[in-house]
Amino acid sequence: MQANHRLVARALSAIIFAFTGTAHAASNITVDDTGDTTINDGLCNLREAIIAANSQQSFDGCLFSGSGSPTTISFAIGSGLQTINVGSQLPPITVPVVIDGLTQPGASCTAWPPTLEIQISSPTNGQYNGLTLNPGSDGSTIRGLVINGFNNNQGYAYNFNAAINIVSGANHVECNFLGTLADGTTAAPNLRGVDINSANNNVIGSDGTAKAYFARNLISGNTYGQVDTRGNALSGNIIAGNYIGTDVTGSVAMSNQGGADGVDINANPGPASGNYVGWNGSGDPVLMRNVISGFTGTTYAGVNMTVGAYANVVAGNYIGTDATGTKAIPNFFGIELGSNSSVYGNVIGNLGAQDPASARNVISGNSFTGVDINAANGTHDNAVIGNYIGMDATGAPLGNGQYGISMDYASANTLVARNWIAGQGTAIRFFGSGSFGGGSTASFINNSAGGNTGLPALDSRDNCVLGGTGVLVNAQGANVPSPNTFANNWWGAGSGPNTSGASSADGSIAATPWLTVPAAVCDDTIFRNGFEAP
Repeated sequence: MQANHRLVARALSAIIFAFTGTAHAASNITVDDTGDTTINDGLCNLREAIIAANSQQSFDGCLFSGSGSPTTISFAIGSGLQTINVGSQLPPITVPVVIDGLTQPGASCTAWPPTLEIQISSPTNGQYNGLTLNPGSDGSTIRGLVINGFNNNQGYAYNFNAAINIVSGANHVECNFLGTLADGTTAAPNLRGVDINSANNNVIGSDGTAKAYFARNLISGNTYGQVDTRGNALSGNIIAGNYIGTDVTGSVAMSNQGGADGVDINANPGPASGNYVGWNGSGDPVLMRNVISGFTGTTYAGVNMTVGAYANVVAGNYIGTDATGTKAIPNFFGIELGSNSSVYGNVIGNLGAQDPASARNVISGNSFTGVDINAANGTHDNAVIGNYIGMDATGAPLGNGQYGISMDYASANTLVARNWIAGQGTAIRFFGSGSFGGGSTASFINNSAGGNTGLPALDSRDNCVLGGTGVLVNAQGANVPSPNTFANNWWGAGSGPNTSGASSADGSIAATPWLTVPAAVCDDTIFRNGFEAP
């Protein structure tokens, strides 16, 4: 009788699966048990289902039906929230799969906050990942799961154990809670949320296309980091549309993450190139907007780009605010670049002929600095273009603690253009320059084959700076600030360019009588001409 009930449950699950449109797969395995041992008891647990998927045949109590790829692992374990306690490392996945927690009765991601009913947890804090997508699993999807408790910094990958470890390409991770309980408000940390290891073209969150459910992940509360890249030659990954560092409402910071960054883009030996945090220039910018907030440790950032980060784009995000873009949820640094000589060619904001409002980051409410470019080892040739820095999503002041943009220790050849900067005491701090960096032929300032020798360390143009002290240039030790370019910026308060901050303005702006109000300058002049660099 029990066996008959199991067969009926599996049949009903297959019918429901076929009509929901949640996912489409050529073969299917249904998990109907929360156990974690491999035993032929007529029941199918997640461990056994992964073994069956990898082998493409039935295993123990797991019936493999259909043929072809990908294989969907669906769930029919009673009803309501079910917790799968993992006692040892689950088998790494080596074939394309769709692990779909939204097939569990009662689960739904058609509204936000979602209802997620399958929780994968390590109650003994095991030395391994939650789920691992190994080579061969390219094109997999992990959806609708709560994954927590994998918080041990030893074992499988040392310091990089994660809820989801990705070593293959073109995978989708969507509508999961990684680092919280199923309520989305209580931290239950993994060591990391998602670890992308030498892997390409993965989508963490939304790819910018409309779906019948939210693709957003909640990735918060994890101990060492939320989303990390590492390894060798990784590119094309998209981290978009997620709540990173907040609770499920996007309105308050999650606890237990003062020692972590939100998103780390790096690779050693590298490079990590062509990756997107937020809008990729083609998808729906609202669906692809990350909220990255609540990382308050004094060396941590909402987004951190370090060793090996080359030609990546951060666009269209709210960094340091809530999901409305109007309330501060501070990071210490909103975005930090450096410090390594291989951190170059990255763009914060608008790549060029893109819609300004879609590409614009709101980088505001952070406790120290909106954007920090630390070039102690030669970070160079990066660009900060078309952002709201110290202004909320509506254009009202929401200042960062001390600086809008701080360029430290000889940040070489940095383009700062077409930003609206307000709300903090100093809009742009340039702290030491001249003797480090340079040399790249992929310069945003000089596209000649000869590189950047002798060019300005800071090229600041067409920014709308309201209030504050404008630009502060400080020597640092023996590094005398090199010549900098200030062109066509608006410095000062709304009543005119020669009020607050006038001492930092270039002489030409005071002789331009038609620059009467900031709105006219910024809307009509600054954003109309496109990208100033090659």
